[in-house]
Amino acid sequence: MRYRHASKRLAVTGLLVTGLAAAAAAVPAAATAAPRPEGSAYGLTVDGPLAVPPMPAVSSAAGPVSKSLARENHTKLVDASALDVSASSSRARSTVAHLAVPPARLLASAVSAECDGGRGSAHLTRAEFAGKRLDASPPPNTTVPVDVDGLGRASLILNKQQRMADGRLAVTAMELRLPLPGKASTVRIASATCRGGSVPAEAPAPKPVKRDLPVTG
Repeated sequence: MRYRHASKRLAVTGLLVTGLAAAAAAVPAAATAAPRPEGSAYGLTVDGPLAVPPMPAVSSAAGPVSKSLARENHTKLVDASALDVSASSSRARSTVAHLAVPPARLLASAVSAECDGGRGSAHLTRAEFAGKRLDASPPPNTTVPVDVDGLGRASLILNKQQRMADGRLAVTAMELRLPLPGKASTVRIASATCRGGSVPAEAPAPKPVKRDLPVTG
């Protein structure tokens, strides 16, 4: 009888150990936190027939990483130099110097975008669009429509800010949409994305600038 009771105790103990082990294995899967949102940045990119992938580009869910590119002029659509980007999970920055987009007569000595703790900003240094000087620190989502001679209506968004589904904020200093023959092209200059903080759920709606800038030649 003594051995029979001991066997029963051992069997019960084995079941308990097995059950606890299974429960312990299940806990991490249920309690695992969601992946930490990544911060990211790139210097410029072009969508359309003359596509240029984001370059240089970095991303990080932890400490800061950075990358630089001396010059980007793979197409005749855009030319820029000294492209510098950096990103961590909560902060990102992108700077582009000596920018030129000849079809739209868009020029700038420097263009930068920054995202810090879910708050974004953009800064333009000696920037001109069709011969008109652009604000150095434009409000979020400032839209400037323009008629490009021989092409049609284009648009330039300055300090574009978008709140993403995971709470991150994406800031693009310049987004130019050009109605090129065959298919429109979109040029994005200086973009930074970072983890959100105590900020509004949505970025401000686009703010149109009520003036048309005819581009000729």
